[in-house]
Amino acid sequence: MASLAPERDGDHAGQALNKPNSSETQPLLGPSSSTASHHSGESATKQLTARHAFAVLVTLQIGSGIFASPSQVDSNVPSPGAALVVWVLGGLLSWAGAASFAELGAAIPLNGGMQAYLAYVYGDTMAFLMAWIYIMAAKPSAMAIQSIVIAESIGSISSSPTAAWVLKLIAALTFVATVLVNSINTKVTLRLSESFTGIKLMTVFLVVIGGLVAVIAHLVNPNSSLSGGEDWYSKNWFTTRSTSYEGHTIDWTSMSTWDRYGHYSAAIYGGLWAYDGWDNANVVASEIRHPGQALPKAIKAAMVVVLGSYELVNLAYYILLPWSTVSSSDAVAVVALGSAFGRWAGILVSILVAVSCAGSITSNVFIVGRLTVAASEREYLPAILGERGLPWRQTQAPIQSEDPGIITQANGIAVQNQDKLSHFDAPLYANLLALLLTLVYIQTGSFRTLLTFAGMAMWLFYVSTVFGLLILRRREPELHRPYKPAVILPTIFVVVGTLLVFRSAIFAPIQAGILACLLIIGTLISKLRTR
Repeated sequence: MASLAPERDGDHAGQALNKPNSSETQPLLGPSSSTASHHSGESATKQLTARHAFAVLVTLQIGSGIFASPSQVDSNVPSPGAALVVWVLGGLLSWAGAASFAELGAAIPLNGGMQAYLAYVYGDTMAFLMAWIYIMAAKPSAMAIQSIVIAESIGSISSSPTAAWVLKLIAALTFVATVLVNSINTKVTLRLSESFTGIKLMTVFLVVIGGLVAVIAHLVNPNSSLSGGEDWYSKNWFTTRSTSYEGHTIDWTSMSTWDRYGHYSAAIYGGLWAYDGWDNANVVASEIRHPGQALPKAIKAAMVVVLGSYELVNLAYYILLPWSTVSSSDAVAVVALGSAFGRWAGILVSILVAVSCAGSITSNVFIVGRLTVAASEREYLPAILGERGLPWRQTQAPIQSEDPGIITQANGIAVQNQDKLSHFDAPLYANLLALLLTLVYIQTGSFRTLLTFAGMAMWLFYVSTVFGLLILRRREPELHRPYKPAVILPTIFVVVGTLLVFRSAIFAPIQAGILACLLIIGTLISKLRTR
């Protein structure tokens, strides 16, 4: 079964275990947990060192978001210098979240990420709500964002503006093709996801090198055509200027503090979208040797590298482009290298960005499909959504064997195990549901509106999970915690995260209203199911 780390940009898979002896706190994913002795027995098989954990955390965080989020950040702050500060704040907030999740992963023998911890602390309803929101909102909107970025990257190659309906069509067709590929076989999905990681890292490297080349070219010859835009060396980086957001110009000089708070919240969501993947620290914590000593080193080193990389990439954008154009495209990496080094550089980067986003979609399709299957198996969703493979390829035979490769069904027939039955073992109906929902988000939303919506949906549960950590510190002070960061880190995370969700809900009432309706519906379904 899949874990619930939202990608973005980075995703992983694993089984969720239940809190022992509590039928009311079963996470949606996976069978019941064994006892603490089992947990201690697993420690002997832990494979990750601090170096391995560092590599995992860096790889999971650096994803497709850094190629698109800068436009969301830039349009919601008054200056390029303020944008760089927002990226630092987003990195520090993610750092606090990673440390908090790592404490949960090291202290509690649950292996299912946020959902398992929510079930442990709050009970079954909260765990179901997270699965429900991720299936219906967070993951489909995330995949819609990535599809839109692919369309924007392809459209930015053209010398003339591409019509909005054409970009929507490209995004929809791209997503349909990606889902079809990922509905063939689980192994195909996993291999595709692994192969895209190197492409993401290479694209980040090329953007940073492009900015460095522009700086060197300007120092050698101030009139060089390779020195990027002129703003980076002719203007003050912290001087307030007007920006454009959702088709209208923002005048920062006459804006109230409350409105500035709303725009900064939207900007931070853009940065946090790119950092997403830090919540996988809980998985690292459950697999690392000597977590009390190795885990702090791995988290600190990984966050420093990721934060530094993102600062360098954004510096490169502001060097390569006129500042007025950074917020005008959701494919800023393509525009930046294309304008500085020519059309062929833009085409190359557009291909790399599109492939990187396709890799992110692949991870999300895998996760949301398995999550939907798990929800179906617990009868939270219709049973048909839990079926795997192609029904007409299944072969049936009378029960004649007790071989563990045979699954006995209530109707008195046996169906061979999926790995022996068919190469088509993907959850097709679950993927179909994700396909339909994502297409709706693609057609009805824009990059910025979807980014705010997805941010609210995910951070609602991030904050709830870390607040659960504070509850556990008070409720179970005797719980063994191999890694325990200072209480200031989870406290800051909860306070700042709550303020972000609260202000964003007011700043974007439509997205907040949709999310509230989904939460109400999910609560009713959970309560009816319990009764």
